[in-house]
Amino acid sequence: MNVLCIGYFDKFSRFFIGIKKELKEKRPNARFYIISLFFSGYFYSCLRKHKSSIITFKAWLNVLLHKKKFLTAISKNSYKNITLDTLINYHTNLNKNISRTSLLLQCVSYIDILYKKFETFKPDIILLIGDSRLVFEVTKKLALLFHVKVYYIEQGPYNTTFFDSKGVNANHSISDYIINTSTAFEQDNDELIKTLIKKPKPRPYRRSFLYRGFDWLISFFFEKTILYPPDLRYTDTYPRIFKQFKQRKVDSEKKINSNVYLLVLQVPEDVNMIYHSPYFKRHYDIVKEVFFNLPRSSKLVIREHPVYMGKYEKKLYQFVKKHHIYIEHESSLQDTIKKANVVIVNNSTVGIDALINQKPLIVLGNSYYKKEKICLPYTKNKFLKAILKEALNFIPNKKYLNIFLQELFYNHLIDGFITDNDLKAAKIIAKKIHLNN
Repeated sequence: MNVLCIGYFDKFSRFFIGIKKELKEKRPNARFYIISLFFSGYFYSCLRKHKSSIITFKAWLNVLLHKKKFLTAISKNSYKNITLDTLINYHTNLNKNISRTSLLLQCVSYIDILYKKFETFKPDIILLIGDSRLVFEVTKKLALLFHVKVYYIEQGPYNTTFFDSKGVNANHSISDYIINTSTAFEQDNDELIKTLIKKPKPRPYRRSFLYRGFDWLISFFFEKTILYPPDLRYTDTYPRIFKQFKQRKVDSEKKINSNVYLLVLQVPEDVNMIYHSPYFKRHYDIVKEVFFNLPRSSKLVIREHPVYMGKYEKKLYQFVKKHHIYIEHESSLQDTIKKANVVIVNNSTVGIDALINQKPLIVLGNSYYKKEKICLPYTKNKFLKAILKEALNFIPNKKYLNIFLQELFYNHLIDGFITDNDLKAAKIIAKKIHLNN
């Protein structure tokens, strides 16, 4: 069995190696090849003598050396029977400053490199941690062409991991799941919820700062040069770690006596904001629209993503300061959710936390948990003001919620995180690959 793996950073290479180690105990002849988008992933694999490559820089060097050949391909918008322009949508939507021509050239180069890899390595299955960036889009097209099965891996809620053959986030197969009220319960929903809330967090592995440090240095010195791959521009959140927190001075009131609407922000560059957010493209717009449509005697509380505390648009913080909106960052997420009357998400995983706590949940974007009767989905046919008001009296249907949560946690999620010290999820995935292929 030949397994082709594609991921981003060192932690993903470690996870792939964990799957490889476990699978080789059952399939001694299994061969793995790890492709990384960032140097940290490639470096981690190389140090441990696993076959790997850093495809982003390799492909862009290929462009610089064979630009004339690739320009001919993009003029036809096709290369090796693959249409090009739709494959770059994530990056063109992410930032309009990225050169469309450069992205198309990189796209052709990816097809060139990966086509040869499919021919020589002959993968039986492909493991992808991600599903929307350029290299993943190209890989999916080639997998269809070569009839190779693809599995998608993504971090899930409550110390779990998604492992799916359809996609991740809103593309996950559970998005198509229709709640059937005749489904028999495996256990009482209250017991499931208690188990999840009390579930101890597994011990994470001791990740060296060295690997991501190299990514930051490469970005710092080369991102503004011709040597930096176009599909890596504006995609990595790591350099923002040094951004100042001065913008985050807001109303620090502690007692809120109104109806509390908790709005949870997420990573702006994430695919959930780019592909799965049809109504809002910026967090500033979300904050503004929610605030101006709140019912009377209501208070908006914002919860930032931990990686992005103080790092959203400047306009957002100016708006927050002007309207005395409280940003909560001192209490735990669970405590903050419990204190709220209504939870609002675009399509963050925090939506599952709200459902677990049986809170009224408004979902603005597309998500795998956007189901009628367990939450209030926002659509272009509904007025936000009406939904915000309705949420105060909304009670999630307990039976529907029970069925959905059990379907999610028993049939779609694997126990364990990608960053666990013991790599429990990697062992389970290896077993599934062995049994199903």
